[in-house]
Amino acid sequence: MTPNHLPKRPRQRTRQTLATTILFAATLLIPHPAHAQGCTQCRDNAAATPPATQRAYRHAIILLLVTGGSLFAATVTILKRNS
Repeated sequence: MTPNHLPKRPRQRTRQTLATTILFAATLLIPHPAHAQGCTQCRDNAAATPPATQRAYRHAIILLLVTGGSLFAATVTILKRNS
């Protein structure tokens, strides 16, 4: 078969995939409204707690950061091995 007689389905599927990818990327790049007042209130409430509670908050933030980062890294590793 010559290239002129190839079916047009793969090209249409490629365009649909490209359009879907662009739409998904545009959706992710839309800025979300920032709620700065909530951050200020949280900081003020945390500052009013005893020092032991503040230390516990700092440790919890680090624990959540490590846990989330580990889950992300594990997911990327698994997906990379399976591709």
